[in-house]
Amino acid sequence: MEGGGLLAWLRQFGEWVAGVAVFLGPWGIFCISLADSAFIPMPQGVDALLLAQAIASPAQAYWAAALGTLGSTVGSAILYILARRAGLPMLGRTLSEAGIDRLSALIGRWGAALLIPVAMIPLPLPMKPIVLAAGIFQMPLPSFCLAIACGRIARYFGVVFLAVRYGERALELAAENLHLALLACVLFVVLFVFTHRMANRWVGRSAADGPDGP
Repeated sequence: MEGGGLLAWLRQFGEWVAGVAVFLGPWGIFCISLADSAFIPMPQGVDALLLAQAIASPAQAYWAAALGTLGSTVGSAILYILARRAGLPMLGRTLSEAGIDRLSALIGRWGAALLIPVAMIPLPLPMKPIVLAAGIFQMPLPSFCLAIACGRIARYFGVVFLAVRYGERALELAAENLHLALLACVLFVVLFVFTHRMANRWVGRSAADGPDGP
């Protein structure tokens, strides 16, 4: 099957998954977020389902957001693990050699914090190349999962909060207040970097002191 045919098949399969997920309630959110993050790109698919779920059943909305976060984190981890084994050819189909080098430099400088903006806010840069690069360049898996979870928590719980409070106007209000989302994203990244560096320093000091102390 050629690349174009495979892409068309994946899109059709993604539409089928989205259709089935509608009838599964919160667990449908889990299924589609896992599929979206691991295999099948469905831009805004999880957000749209969360919005519909929150409007139809507000009592289950935050549970759906939690399952969406879990599904996205698990799906991203699956893609990360595949990338560690054979991800460079996959990344080469999306980015040029220069693009791969730039992405490697960004990951080397920012680490897992680079994942938070793309997990939290829909950006022009697709998320999957960064996830692939995280696996290829051996980003620590715990940091990777934590960054994905932080970004998705902010995004999915934010969508649900707006949907429960404002109903069908939620996405319109989100678009009008994108600057607040960007500010929240910056704060998340700063907090993540600070916490991560402090944790590394504490681990480094503990290792230097040894089991018997200084």
